[in-house]
Amino acid sequence: MADAKATAEESVAECYTQAFKPREYLDKHFSSFDGTDKDKDSVQLFIMNNLHQTFGSGVFQGKRLLDIGTGPSILSVLSASKYFSDITCSDYLEVCREELQKWVDGDPEAFDWGAYFRYISKLEGDSSAPDDIAARLRKAVKAVVHCDVNKSNVLCTESVDPFDVVVSSFCLELACDTPDQYRAGVGNMTSLLKHGGGLVLLGDLKNNVIVETEKFSDFDLNEAFLRDALVTHGCTDIEIKQVSVVDEWPCEFFHATARKV
Repeated sequence: MADAKATAEESVAECYTQAFKPREYLDKHFSSFDGTDKDKDSVQLFIMNNLHQTFGSGVFQGKRLLDIGTGPSILSVLSASKYFSDITCSDYLEVCREELQKWVDGDPEAFDWGAYFRYISKLEGDSSAPDDIAARLRKAVKAVVHCDVNKSNVLCTESVDPFDVVVSSFCLELACDTPDQYRAGVGNMTSLLKHGGGLVLLGDLKNNVIVETEKFSDFDLNEAFLRDALVTHGCTDIEIKQVSVVDEWPCEFFHATARKV
């Protein structure tokens, strides 16, 4: 694996494009998950638990949901598939989109997400069997498309109908080199929402996103900065929850929800 740390001469996106191998990433970081105490501080549980709570609360409703920066993983749309029948997944990298599409298409060579479906089934009170949740998700995902959060036209299409909800998990940290770029990325995401639509962001205020052994960008965020970025781009009803985690690098995971005015 090439050194994954961005230098001053190359952008985070350029480094990410050159270094990231989605199946190696999944095999290394996702294959050992079993939902027990050993996973209690994992980013996987943070994503699944918080999105389960958010969508289960009914605070955001509708039919169409967009996930920005899905990567090769299905975690950010697992719970959403119970409540949204039209889900669009998106990622900057073609290799990530291909890996995700393999699972959607039922390719036998796709990554095995069985442990995650079993965990979601438990979160949902065993009201749906793991295999039924997998079928539900495949049915709900209508498209896997290219995105670039640093463009005002995030989905790189001539036009797109606004979505009821936009979700993004640990994406802006990888895509943005500077705080100003991060702030603009929040605005680009918000522009894809209907008026009154919901925005759900998960990330790390310490910005210690890791691919293999190196972190990407080096600027720290904070709650005030994130809240201001959301307000600046027309959001209200903002709620931000933080969880401190100390692993190889200290992390300050956040889960933010907001509504477009």
